[in-house]
Amino acid sequence: MAIIDIVDLKVRTIIGTHPWERENKQELIINISLEYDASKASRSDNLKDAIDYEQITKAVIKTVENSQCHLLEKLAAKVMDKIKGFQGLQKVSLRIDKPQALAEARSISYIING
Repeated sequence: MAIIDIVDLKVRTIIGTHPWERENKQELIINISLEYDASKASRSDNLKDAIDYEQITKAVIKTVENSQCHLLEKLAAKVMDKIKGFQGLQKVSLRIDKPQALAEARSISYIING
């Protein structure tokens, strides 16, 4: 098995339950680990045999930007469903950080695995 990590993907969206959060986009930081069998791609050197992380990244950005979830739990479920639609993935780990959630903390994180 191999793992591809998409690290610190920054996306802006409406997220949260407070009135100001419903009016102003916030930056989220997304980290994704994609586990898959890379043996065929490592032999062929052909993208069609690999996980196309660029396409996955574009799908994640579009999903997040077009959402207006109240909770990170809901947003993470939507993103995970989108990622799992790509063929060949064995396991996915998703972490979404919300830097503006608490004034007293650098960020809060929500992590989901599947």
